[in-house]
Amino acid sequence: MKWSIPEKVIERGRTYVNEDRVLSVTPDKEKNVWHAEVLGTELYLVTLDATAKEVDYCQCPYWEEHHYCKHTVAVELYLRKQGKTRKINEQTPIKKAFSASEMFSNGFARLGSEKETSQPLQVEFRIDTIATNPYHQEMDILGISLKVGHRGTARTYVVKNIYKFLQMYQENKQYAANKQQAFFLSADAFDEKNRALLNRLAGIAQTQQLIGQAGIQISGKLDKKYLLLPVEFGKELLLQLNEVYTQITIGETKVNEADFQIGEPLSFSVTKQEDHFPLEFVKDFDHLLSYYNWGLLDGTFYELTVEQKEIYVTMQQLFKRFEQPVIDYPKEELANLFMKVLPYLRKIGRVQVAPEVQNEIEESELKAVFSLRKIKGQVDLQVDFTYGEVVFSSDEKHHYMPENHPEILRDFQQEARIEAIIETFGYQASTKNWQKSLPAGEQLYTFFTREIPVLRQLGEVRIGKKLRELYLDAQHHRPEIVIEENGSWLDIKFDVSGIQESEINEVLRSLLQSAQFYTTENGQVLSLESEEFQEASAALKKLRLSLEAKDGAIQVPLNQGLLLQEQFADQASFSAGFQQMTEDLIHPENFEAQLPENLHAELRQYQEVGFRWLKMLSHYQFGGILADEMGLGKTVQTISYLLSEKQEKQKLNALIVAPASLTFNWQQEIKRFAPTISASVISGTKEEREGQMAQPADVRITSYASLRQDIDAYQALDLTCLILDEAQMVKNSATKTAQALRLLEVPQRFALSGTPIENNLEELWSLFQMIMPGFFPNKQKFKELSTQEIAKMIKPFILRRDKKSVLHDLPQKLETNYYSVLTEEQKKIYLAYLRQMREEIAQMDSTSFRKNRISILAGLTRLRQICCDPRLFVEDYEGSSGKLEQVKDLLLAAKENGRRVLLFSQFTSMLSIIEEELAQEGFESFYLRGSTPPQDRLTMVDAFNSGEKDVFLISLKAGGTGLNLTGADTVILYDLWWNPAVEEQAAGRAHRIGQKNVVEVWRMIAEGTIEERMDALQQEKRELFQKVIQGNETQLQQMTEEDIRLILSIGEES
Repeated sequence: MKWSIPEKVIERGRTYVNEDRVLSVTPDKEKNVWHAEVLGTELYLVTLDATAKEVDYCQCPYWEEHHYCKHTVAVELYLRKQGKTRKINEQTPIKKAFSASEMFSNGFARLGSEKETSQPLQVEFRIDTIATNPYHQEMDILGISLKVGHRGTARTYVVKNIYKFLQMYQENKQYAANKQQAFFLSADAFDEKNRALLNRLAGIAQTQQLIGQAGIQISGKLDKKYLLLPVEFGKELLLQLNEVYTQITIGETKVNEADFQIGEPLSFSVTKQEDHFPLEFVKDFDHLLSYYNWGLLDGTFYELTVEQKEIYVTMQQLFKRFEQPVIDYPKEELANLFMKVLPYLRKIGRVQVAPEVQNEIEESELKAVFSLRKIKGQVDLQVDFTYGEVVFSSDEKHHYMPENHPEILRDFQQEARIEAIIETFGYQASTKNWQKSLPAGEQLYTFFTREIPVLRQLGEVRIGKKLRELYLDAQHHRPEIVIEENGSWLDIKFDVSGIQESEINEVLRSLLQSAQFYTTENGQVLSLESEEFQEASAALKKLRLSLEAKDGAIQVPLNQGLLLQEQFADQASFSAGFQQMTEDLIHPENFEAQLPENLHAELRQYQEVGFRWLKMLSHYQFGGILADEMGLGKTVQTISYLLSEKQEKQKLNALIVAPASLTFNWQQEIKRFAPTISASVISGTKEEREGQMAQPADVRITSYASLRQDIDAYQALDLTCLILDEAQMVKNSATKTAQALRLLEVPQRFALSGTPIENNLEELWSLFQMIMPGFFPNKQKFKELSTQEIAKMIKPFILRRDKKSVLHDLPQKLETNYYSVLTEEQKKIYLAYLRQMREEIAQMDSTSFRKNRISILAGLTRLRQICCDPRLFVEDYEGSSGKLEQVKDLLLAAKENGRRVLLFSQFTSMLSIIEEELAQEGFESFYLRGSTPPQDRLTMVDAFNSGEKDVFLISLKAGGTGLNLTGADTVILYDLWWNPAVEEQAAGRAHRIGQKNVVEVWRMIAEGTIEERMDALQQEKRELFQKVIQGNETQLQQMTEEDIRLILSIGEES
């Protein structure tokens, strides 16, 4: 090895050997050289001369310049470690190159050895100023530079390229400080504080390389050894540098440690010298760093606000202009010094004013005094600007300044502003004071409520007695309000002190017209903008009613009482009767009402509350909407109310208007729950309806369509109560039905609807127009009401409970029978088939009955199909189906209430008809047939349970068992199956583990048909029903002759 190779290079070569970077060494006897591979920053091929000339070779750039390198040294040291020399002799074994696997392993092994052998390093940081503009030192920016060296040694090396250094640090690579010295920049080589700073500087370097120097122009080219100190977190970084060795040099000033303060560090003085007053800059910053908003003074950085920096830069430029730190002020300019200069200087430093200077001037705060008087049809305004005891007045007679008083520093800017405001009020300067004509009416009100408050903001206001008496302020003239009943009205009575009783009506009319004031007969103005008047006005406006003042009071309908009670709670007194009414409206559950006798129903707790609510509203002759969710028993609550009314008043003449599909259902429910009430359904032809209406009845039940045709007849019946079922059907106030309903004069009206609002709030307006005319204002004013205002108004008159809120009162499954009526065409076909079957069976004995059993059962199925829809087997049938129409109505109501429905039928052709009908109504439905592939079934079930589509149509054979459809909460059994077990299976698709909602099961029954007979016999002949399963002829054949004859007995009266 050549003696001239530096020790550092030899040391690096030895490190390479220890780190297993020499991957292969092979002798070449023919050429008398050694071939080797050494892993450095790249894989280098090394040739080592085996002769005494030692003419070696390496591919690395360092060898190209020096003809030796750490790689050639590493190969020779490796040979020595193996007990060999450069010389190749006969005994030198030919060692093959390392295998690929050995080289691969050795290459990775050195990564760990690098970290293990990296030497501890230390960094020295330095902060210097870098000029950006040679003429403006304050524009200097701060730069960070580094020195690096081995820890524990005194020698360090300047980092010439800080960006390259930080990049190598991040990549854990070697950095060459110069040709002889390099450092492996492993993060572990630095202590925790140095490592934290280097990590942060590396991030800053990356940012500056990406986006440049944030628009900062450097004078000349920026030395690569500097990294600019970012403005946005310069303070934070300097404080962090305090924790390590850092040299800070700002211009010519050395800073031992970065310290930051906030304040006014500079110093100025004002003294007196004969007849002039020097302003001297006593203490200035050593250096201003404008980019950072810092000023350096005595080794401390002062943080400046934007305003402070602007003041300082302006001051510095002005002092430079005169090339001296002293400005002389003559005595006549002394006031300008104190008013225009010193206020700014005090924001950046301490100003010392010599006592003899202070004696020459007096600084007092401006106080304006405005004196207003009424003089001969004029308003006279005297303005006094006072500074301490000195007065400068618009009336020179009121000027005052003591003898030998120091000069006053007047605030001419504020004085001019005040005078400009006075001129905008219409005053004109006279020889003495400011004057203008005495205003009247609205101008007088503006004078007191707009002009005077502005003057009070500017100073003290003094108003003469005669002028003051023209204004009746709210503080001394508050309204006293009393609210009391007056028949079907509420009287809101007002009394205002200082106002004659004869003028109260005019005051109230002004209030109703949203006037700001009222002008009395003697020219005074009464402010209506006080809190009390404004609260009263706001309350009356919320009624959106056409109100009139009469006899010192405003009358509003009794049904607005709760809203008035809320609005006037803190400012009005109420009569005892009014207070009881509002208590009943707020707590209807406490209203005293006894459930009627002969009610064949046990009401649940929430249903009894509904009954009391109906009775309470009826007591005060209010209408209301019973808006319970579908299935909570609106019908039984209403029947309980009707029965109570009959028992209490010994008379009942009620009209129930419902969809045609529900009229007979109402009749059945009244018979079931209140058999002492006579109920008649008004339907059929006009002659039939007239005959039915002529018959006495407690309750008449008709459809909306029939009502429109018979409105004149109903007007003559002297009705006492009107019930609108599914009242959303008349949500459009423009329909003829809605108009007809409004013609009826009925003292008590209620609506039943699970969805009183379907599309917009105007539907609610329409309903209330029918159940409580005049409750809402006209439609135009109603649209101006907010949803919150409407909610408050209707709260006592709408009772809404959902199943979740009364779940503890409900079973997990509710079953309801819905009765439909065959249409005329449907009825004709049914009776024809029934008559034919009866005639055939009547001629059969038991033997022939058994022989013809299959055809008899087929005839039963035909009758059931006719109950569903004659189109199932009657060709060219163009009529409708009563049951189908009823189901469509129920599905529409279910959709509006957010219910999700399973509809079962044994007849797949019936399901196809239903699917087509629902599509025309805008429903989306799934249809599960027997032919539906198993995978498609699962897909449909999952989609439905996830919320897709409204209805799931299911045939019995396809989906009677094995499906989990907990996404549904309603099950419709379209055609009666009679077998309770089969019904349970159908309901079980939804009513099973995982179902979180109450499930309702609706059984559709065609009234007056074999379906009604089978339903009535279900309890009496349970074994019979267990034999009947739709589509299962085996079980149908088990029915006895007696069973079948009993089923066919219904309809004989027809």
